[in-house]
Amino acid sequence: MTQINIKWGREKKSFTFKDRVLADIRLGELRKACHDWSKVPLGGLTLIYGGATMKDDNAPLSCFGIKPNGQITMMGTRPTKTDISTLTTHGDPEEYALIVKIQHSLQSTLDLVAEHFPRYEQAVQSYISSHSPSPTPSPQQPPNEHRQGQGQEASLPPPTRKQLQDAHMLLSETLMKSLLMFDGVVCKQDFEVARATRREAVKETQRFLDSVDDMNARVQECDRQLKQQQQQQ
Repeated sequence: MTQINIKWGREKKSFTFKDRVLADIRLGELRKACHDWSKVPLGGLTLIYGGATMKDDNAPLSCFGIKPNGQITMMGTRPTKTDISTLTTHGDPEEYALIVKIQHSLQSTLDLVAEHFPRYEQAVQSYISSHSPSPTPSPQQPPNEHRQGQGQEASLPPPTRKQLQDAHMLLSETLMKSLLMFDGVVCKQDFEVARATRREAVKETQRFLDSVDDMNARVQECDRQLKQQQQQQ
């Protein structure tokens, strides 16, 4: 007999699998049992053990290193009937779970972008201004909306190439992971709201990724011109 303990917020539940060991129990079976107990849609139900998310519904529980009487944490929100009827196409709780998953992932991405994107943009401007072989723009040139507050940072040394590379990698990897996550969200044909939510999330994320890559290309072009000028001297 195998007993598995689940903790979901303040609620706890123990599932007993008679005459079975962990190697005989699939993750999908446990997730289905958690769904039946909590009414959290499967699309928004996540199990975590030892700080790691348990993935692949076909994998046996034994591969996750679960110890006897170990506790698994369940994450997910039980939607209300109002939420389901208001936010979905036909009142399907699974569509609601997909919508919430997409929205939460997009918001997490946008929060990180809001913190790091302006810093990266200013760093790129500073790097190009200090390394460009061509004359820098006149101080009389009016600043655009992205250069507000740069006067205070003008006295700071320009970023190193490695700092720019690290900043670009952080943003591009975060945005790419989000795009892959959205791509992995499978929406049924009739989940029209979920599909539209996914399209908008991809569009917004791709827009930022294009901007980040464009700034990186500008830095690379600056390096190329500087190297070319040094070779001619």
